[in-house]
Amino acid sequence: MAKPDPFKNRIRELNKWKATDELTQVSFDMGHEAALTWDLPASYVCVVRAMKTDGKIEERAYRQANAAKRYMKNLLVNDHDYVVMTGNAILDTLSDIL
Repeated sequence: MAKPDPFKNRIRELNKWKATDELTQVSFDMGHEAALTWDLPASYVCVVRAMKTDGKIEERAYRQANAAKRYMKNLLVNDHDYVVMTGNAILDTLSDIL
């Protein structure tokens, strides 16, 4: 008997949608709502999504906190922005901190 897929997706539903050339604006708050249902596997400490100054977006998942910290420090030194998601929080360098 086949093992059920633990990471089910909605690709069949998405393939039925009518495609357009119009872009949909997505805000941080919309992403945060979607992330509330996110289930980070217990073996990972965080996911880091870097927005580099050349326009490239790079996403990395980390099992060790020290490796993630080194990567985030390197991003800050090189003036790149990033979003970090842990099992219970989403933090980013783009939001205004008051």
